[in-house]
Amino acid sequence: MAKRGIFIVLEGIDRSGKTTQSKCLIDYLMKKGLKTHLRRVPDRNEPLTGPAIDKFLQTATSVEQSKNTLHLLFSANRWAIIDEIKSLLNDGIIVICDRYVYSGISYSLAKGLERKWVISSDVGLPKPDIVLFFDIAPESTRARDGFGEEVFEKKSFQDIVYKEMKKLMLKNADICKIINANRSVNEIAKDVQDIISEKLNSPSVQTIDYLTEDNLL
Repeated sequence: MAKRGIFIVLEGIDRSGKTTQSKCLIDYLMKKGLKTHLRRVPDRNEPLTGPAIDKFLQTATSVEQSKNTLHLLFSANRWAIIDEIKSLLNDGIIVICDRYVYSGISYSLAKGLERKWVISSDVGLPKPDIVLFFDIAPESTRARDGFGEEVFEKKSFQDIVYKEMKKLMLKNADICKIINANRSVNEIAKDVQDIISEKLNSPSVQTIDYLTEDNLL
């Protein structure tokens, strides 16, 4: 049986540097000869839910728009890609997700939805082996290129998202590493590489764990 791949999640508010660091991490792992697979969540190319999500993100004018329905749509998008992720992990491939349930939950809580209802749709999804949280104050991201282009990139909303996401990261301190993201790309990438190298050298776990209500409350 192949050694199971590790499941890595990159989290943070909008424009915190996740996408840049996911590319840096992929390059680093590939240079080490390791098989990797990158998924961005939500997956706008997922055939059942992706087009509706993409249309909303591009055209919606308010985060209040159909918020219960949208939470379930984003959660369904995560469930739709999980069989592929599990298969890759079981084949020994490292899976990197640019966002995961922690973003989905934080964004829905920021809209004012009830916590227990919000988390219920994500209980049972695979639990990451490690979560890298790119910690940067919301006001520091607003000057970055592209901020404000989509519906969720609003000052007051991102402030709440940050607070909720930070709570989740501290709640999951057993798997979460908090990284100071208010530095250069190279400095952050070095921290990421050190953390992942340590994880790769630690004893592997063959089975996949799953998220429980206690992980997310």
